[in-house]
Amino acid sequence: MYLTLDKWLSQFKSKNISYTDFVKKLRIKKGNGEILLVKDLKDKKISAKFYKTLYKSIVTDKLSYLTNLYNRNLFIKDENLSLCVDNNKFTENKNVVRNLYYKEILQDTGTSQPNLRPYLDVLIDLIKYHILDYKLLTPTGIDMIQKNQLSSLLSGFYFRASIMNPIVPYSLSKLYDYDFKVLTPTLGWSSYLLGMLHNEHLDTYVGIDVIKKVCSNTRKIANQHKIKNDIYCQPSEDLYHNSKFMTKYKSDIDFVFFSPPYYELELYKGAEQSTNRYKSYEEWLEKYWRVTMKLCYHCLKNNKIMMYIISGYNDKNQYINLEKDMNKITKEVGFSYVKKQKMKGSNVGFTKHRTSNELIFIFCKGTCDKKQLNKHLSKLKCLKTTNKKTVKK
Repeated sequence: MYLTLDKWLSQFKSKNISYTDFVKKLRIKKGNGEILLVKDLKDKKISAKFYKTLYKSIVTDKLSYLTNLYNRNLFIKDENLSLCVDNNKFTENKNVVRNLYYKEILQDTGTSQPNLRPYLDVLIDLIKYHILDYKLLTPTGIDMIQKNQLSSLLSGFYFRASIMNPIVPYSLSKLYDYDFKVLTPTLGWSSYLLGMLHNEHLDTYVGIDVIKKVCSNTRKIANQHKIKNDIYCQPSEDLYHNSKFMTKYKSDIDFVFFSPPYYELELYKGAEQSTNRYKSYEEWLEKYWRVTMKLCYHCLKNNKIMMYIISGYNDKNQYINLEKDMNKITKEVGFSYVKKQKMKGSNVGFTKHRTSNELIFIFCKGTCDKKQLNKHLSKLKCLKTTNKKTVKK
């Protein structure tokens, strides 16, 4: 289930090449997909320093470079548990999520944002085949490579699916100091469960997703930690029409939590994905979001809380106002708006196509104990603790 260092390195196997041949054979992939030799480019002046620095990074020191990359981002470390809703704090908690779904996060997920190639595609092209993406030969790219900043450059220029730090769902679930049953209408690359399983009061996890691997892994993790679970691998909007599910979970859930798809900001593989089923934003709002909200309202107990995390984003010079449009439907379904809580996040790389501070919107079915809620939210500081746990492998 977990990615080992050996398996990670095996993707980048390539023949040894001398520095002279490297300079002669180094290629560039243009934006239109055309591949040319770098030495034949008439509009680029490539210095010897550039070639030497790049050769050292991806040929001479390739093994060290890739191992460091694995250790920083994919090696599963002890988790720092703290009451914190900053997605950028204690990022070692994200490693287990990246490890479980490295290919899906780094390669398989696309975006509607223009000119953002998947990170792993670019990395494999570069290290295995010595093909530079055209962005690496922009003035910024050349400068950063010469300064030996290849890792920062790749992270900044290329697309990786966003993931939630498990510390966020863990912290928010600590509102419950009694045994609770949670419903997550998406599984969030298993991150919601990975966080909440450290809450000793988690009794039952009910989760929904359309990615088979995520469903399977989430079920395995729950079983390993002896958490009662019920995982449905189908669209949440379809479950609304499943009489068995609706009867089983009518007014049965204590807490609804998730971060729904940000419409077309991230495009996941699979015919059952909501952005593949519905061909316009308006249809997506009605047939995916409204029906999913109806499901959540039906399942949640009276006077209990639902939280979801969203932010708007820019798409082709148009702002997609998810906060306004989705919250409007949530209220129409019957939920009462309680408040919002900032969750610091980050954009994809160097881009600025979405707000960097995502918002946790809190709703209630009926009325909730706002005093208790506010007391808990006031505790969500990002202070390290000595409580460290490791997810069972």
